Amino acid sequence: MTKLFNEVSSTELARHLAGISKVVRLSGTPEEAAAFDYIERELKGFGYDVTRYESDALIGYPATSSLNLLGQGGGPITCNGYSLSPSTGPDGVTAELVYAGAGGEEDYAGIDARGKFVLTDGLAMPGKGMAAARAGAIGQIHGNDEHIHEMCISPIWGTPVPETASLLPTVPAVGITGADADRLNGLLQDGKIDVRLVTEPFRAWVKIPTLIADLPGQQEDRYVLFSGHVDSWHLGAMDNGTANATQLEVGRLLADRRRDLRRGVRLAFWSGHSHGRYAGSTWYADTFWQDLHDRCVCHVNVDSVGAVGATIMSDAPSMAETHAFGQQILTDTIGEALDYRRISRSSDQSFWGHGIPSLFAALSEQPRDDSTTGAALAQLLGGGGKGGGLGWWWHTTEDTADKIDPQNFKRDAGIYAETLWRLCTEERLPFDLAAAADEIAAAAASYQQAAGNLFDLSGTVALARELAAAIGAADFSGLPSDQANQVIMDLSRILIPVNYTRSGPFDHDLALRSQPLPGLAAAADLGGLAAGTDDFFLAQTQLLRERNRVDAALRSALKRVTATRGPA
Repeated sequence: MTKLFNEVSSTELARHLAGISKVVRLSGTPEEAAAFDYIERELKGFGYDVTRYESDALIGYPATSSLNLLGQGGGPITCNGYSLSPSTGPDGVTAELVYAGAGGEEDYAGIDARGKFVLTDGLAMPGKGMAAARAGAIGQIHGNDEHIHEMCISPIWGTPVPETASLLPTVPAVGITGADADRLNGLLQDGKIDVRLVTEPFRAWVKIPTLIADLPGQQEDRYVLFSGHVDSWHLGAMDNGTANATQLEVGRLLADRRRDLRRGVRLAFWSGHSHGRYAGSTWYADTFWQDLHDRCVCHVNVDSVGAVGATIMSDAPSMAETHAFGQQILTDTIGEALDYRRISRSSDQSFWGHGIPSLFAALSEQPRDDSTTGAALAQLLGGGGKGGGLGWWWHTTEDTADKIDPQNFKRDAGIYAETLWRLCTEERLPFDLAAAADEIAAAAASYQQAAGNLFDLSGTVALARELAAAIGAADFSGLPSDQANQVIMDLSRILIPVNYTRSGPFDHDLALRSQPLPGLAAAADLGGLAAGTDDFFLAQTQLLRERNRVDAALRSALKRVTATRGPA
């Protein structure tokens, strides 16, 4: 039985979307501030306790760019720069162009890119920028599809710190259409070509806003965090106007039923998502670390919902521990199954170090297509599913209100409303920590199989399996709800940081692809290192330390479970 799924107002959603997506919302600009003003007025009108913060962030976005093919038959090529890309200076840079395939480390084998520009296929990604820099390239050109998509190419999650500042992009980069990329690639088959690149993006320290709106629970001091970013590329009707409108409509529905909320809801609106690599949510995660760690039961993110053609719902991301709950939500609301797609390193997932369970982000997707950019869009959201990303207009000038389907918009907002309602009202937190332990065991076993006799993870596998069995056998249902919820939160705080982070609770991993037990993933690569070399011994030492971290977490979780006893 659903409670709020059918209560969403299409009229209110449309009103909020119009109020937010009528201006371009670059991070830290007056136009973005106007959108925050609108959100603040609405939430105060609903009766929320609203706080608006300001923080310093390194922000970047394109300003001016030009690309010219030199020589006979040459001329200008339409291009666009990237967020946090470096400048060439007004005089630009001229160099030979070489082709580097998909732009990964392996694609530079046999290619001398030193002092040259590299042409690669697909969207700009942080890993591509890092690979180009290591190969000695002095410029990057990324061939997109029919449209050039705005991107952030920094690998640093949030604002840099001294240890990561050197990883800021050092190679100027632009995107071009797939057709122009194919033409350049064809010319390369006939011989050497030179290009001239001028790109002067905006990159500076900027004050950006974060808006927090609280509605307290009636029985618990805990809360659910419901977040989305406000900053946009161009008008950003889908990304992220519909998400902000969804937050406001869900906020209204919960405020009307505030006396029924067992635990509270905290609505969070970020800046610096697109132009600062999640700078706003990272600042908030750092500044309010203890409060989040102690009180937040779940992070629900919303991004780019309600689009035309967005019929794929089964790929909505989750954690192993939140998947069954998400599955129940989709079954009860729209009668669809939710496949398990592990939540990816995107969408303001800045709270893994705190040990906070997470659910959803981009809820609905387009059907998969086989284009290079379509595959990249799907990969950004975790890959491996039926979905094909967020639409050809994603991160382009075409992300306008005509790309929104009112029925899909109401459907997606209704799913979020039902999700938040249950998380705020159910007596017991609906998370399956045995599933998390099972995932850890499976990941460790796969790394063990890949490493063979080069590294031993059998003890880690055994500990994780023992933990999964202990959680399954524990009689949490016999405990008072508050005590059972605290056990679930304690286990989350122990397991999520090792299953989702390499850096641990108080730092942030790079904005690169994530996998289970990321600190142990290198075990699968040991076979590719020559035994007895520096690289082999360095990797072994690092893996030994990481195994200690994971094993210590598993033992701590086991101790927490076995110390918990339900009534006889």
